[in-house]
Amino acid sequence: MIDLTYSFSVIITKIRIADSMAPSTEHSYSARSVKNGLIAGYSAGICGTVVGHPLDSIKVLLQAGGGVPGVQTSMSRINANAATTMASAGHVITRASSNVASNAAQSSSLQANVSTVAATTSSHNIPTTLSREQPIGKRSLRALYAGVTGPLLTIGILQSLNFAIYDSARRILYQRQLQSEPNNDFACNNQPGDYLHYDNLSNVAMASFAAGASTSILTSPMLVVKTKQQLMVWGFRKAIRETYQSGINGRPQRMNGLRNFYTGFGIHFVCDSLGRSVYMFTYELLKRKLAQSKCSEQFSHSNRVSTQNLSAPERMMCAASAGMACWASIFPADVIRSKLYAKSLTTQVPLTTSDGIELARQLVREQGFKSLYRGMAITVARAGPVAAAVLPVYDSVLAWVSS
Repeated sequence: MIDLTYSFSVIITKIRIADSMAPSTEHSYSARSVKNGLIAGYSAGICGTVVGHPLDSIKVLLQAGGGVPGVQTSMSRINANAATTMASAGHVITRASSNVASNAAQSSSLQANVSTVAATTSSHNIPTTLSREQPIGKRSLRALYAGVTGPLLTIGILQSLNFAIYDSARRILYQRQLQSEPNNDFACNNQPGDYLHYDNLSNVAMASFAAGASTSILTSPMLVVKTKQQLMVWGFRKAIRETYQSGINGRPQRMNGLRNFYTGFGIHFVCDSLGRSVYMFTYELLKRKLAQSKCSEQFSHSNRVSTQNLSAPERMMCAASAGMACWASIFPADVIRSKLYAKSLTTQVPLTTSDGIELARQLVREQGFKSLYRGMAITVARAGPVAAAVLPVYDSVLAWVSS
């Protein structure tokens, strides 16, 4: 055991010596850089979840039309039964009072029971239904955080993986850029972090597209479960169980279980990959334009200026604009995705991308193109503060762990 530990320590030492002797352009991509991206992405993901989840719940409810028609919670069924009991009891009371005086005591007893049922039902401060009858404005802040359990448990991991892929891809593309442009004059510092400031914006777009596409297979199940929690105010475990065991007459069709977590996956893939590309491309573009405007005249001719001296408010402004641009570009697809997830609550057949396309055609045909932009205002309002929290946190943590 001691020999094994000693051998391992020797290997680590040799790797560190080799890294220190390697050129900086090669050193810019290593296991440590991947770890840094994971840490920064995890921190950014948690911040984004805490800030944006309530607004995301409002967005989903608006897109789905306030709820799922024809679907009620267990509390709604309790209240419906209570109403039936009250009506039946009232009918009995009427008949009893018109008969003999000896039934008066029974009538009083029934009336007291009805009052008790009504008081018990009304004392529960719980939404009775999730249809259009329940305005979003009457939901408590706690209700708007419905579905946050899953993202809190997973979003940090998924975001860290997404940012790690994005960061690694940018590094690799930057190495190829340096090889294809040997006479460049923009890698002036020759430091591992040069790619963050001097790589082509096309590298940013391709790296973020690849990151979003790679993690979409993991984010789809999480988003399906989260959306159902937001619509039905279900617990995390119940949402998973209901999604997996959806079947006919309450009998689960387990062959379709996993497929239910990938409802309309093609639409989700477009939202995650294209949206991520627009998101990061816009962020880097705005940062560099702002850095150029602040640069002195002697460097104004250069198209590549370092953004490391931008202040936190400036980064937040760029990030907020990038978030709004991202959601504006994919919003119609996101509406179809939310409606498809809501529709899956009322059917036992797994819905595909083709069903989503057909749903979009039906919406446009019946309600016009405006139906594809329902809830856009709240989504844009949500995108600003969330992006302003996520991207600057990512930049700051990445710079801190890399220093």
